[in-house]
Amino acid sequence: MLTSPLVLLASLGAGLVQAQQNTLDDLFVENAPSSPRPYVIPHYANSHSVTIGPQLYRFPVTGPSSGYAFTLMGTNAPSSGNLGVLPHIHRRHYENFFALKGRFQLWAQKDGNEQQGRLLTQGDFGSVPATPPTPSKCWILIPRWDLFYALGTNYSSGTDTAYVPSVSHGPGTPSSYIMSQLQRYDVYPETFKARRDFVNGSAPSHNTVWHTGSNELGAPAKPYFLAGGYGPKYLNSDHGYQIIQPLVEPKQAQDLNYTISTISLSRQTKNSPPSYTLDGAAAFEVAEGALSIQIGDFPLVTIMTGDVAFIPAQVPFTYYTETAFTKVLFIASGNNSLDQQLINGGNKWDWVTFPSTKHT
Repeated sequence: MLTSPLVLLASLGAGLVQAQQNTLDDLFVENAPSSPRPYVIPHYANSHSVTIGPQLYRFPVTGPSSGYAFTLMGTNAPSSGNLGVLPHIHRRHYENFFALKGRFQLWAQKDGNEQQGRLLTQGDFGSVPATPPTPSKCWILIPRWDLFYALGTNYSSGTDTAYVPSVSHGPGTPSSYIMSQLQRYDVYPETFKARRDFVNGSAPSHNTVWHTGSNELGAPAKPYFLAGGYGPKYLNSDHGYQIIQPLVEPKQAQDLNYTISTISLSRQTKNSPPSYTLDGAAAFEVAEGALSIQIGDFPLVTIMTGDVAFIPAQVPFTYYTETAFTKVLFIASGNNSLDQQLINGGNKWDWVTFPSTKHT
């Protein structure tokens, strides 16, 4: 059961219970809490940081902090031609990859089909489902953050550096003991040779549209890739303009009960923005611009690029932007979350920017 965002104090004099208003200092945290509560983690905060080789992993949303709804992990590393992680599959966990900035390569192969690879740049997305040994509906969207704690080294930066400047040599080979323990973390090493025949950021290059035309969300339980701005788009004009680009919808998530989208907002008035109360946990990560958000009884706060705001289930929140363009990554548990509500209240749209006529 979630705790109230209010701290109740007993009044010794009158025998009354008074509510102590939470402050921005209460809202901002350095590490994701051990149980669900509203919070904001600034970009590049330590946030349960670990290093594995040259890569620095941060966890602004963990299993415990989201009530085991989902995990949000960020990784940064220097440029390298080596694989960042050893080839593997998951039998229960579903992984999704979003390029906030920079670029990285992602490979996926399913059921003996041809191996697919993409060079993901800012705004690009890749979805990799679990590979159960038999047909199953027990997949879950909780990547094992404890795996990274087991493999990595705790890290804390005094400068909030994106990663530790060093020469990249890849992840290295785990010890035989670690290899023997991987299955408990739902990691099954695979013999997998990553193809290198990329042409214009895609492999294979035949019959592939990558940054040159429309991409569609994939079939359930199949890997797929969406180039930034080239997937489906919807325009909602109920409160200013919002362009919703779904990355994972209920059809792709199947029984996993979650959705992922980007939401682009036009400049909006701060007078009476709509309030939402969701059945599942949710998180915003700012990809561009600045988002003003008020969660529960906490004061209004403006978060910038890379900052993460977490909203527990059943906690009301409002949001808007006062900049000309703000784009956020939105993750939520539940099949009727904010992004799906905005899509259902909008219309299909062909562009990544707003109409030229101001919405009133």
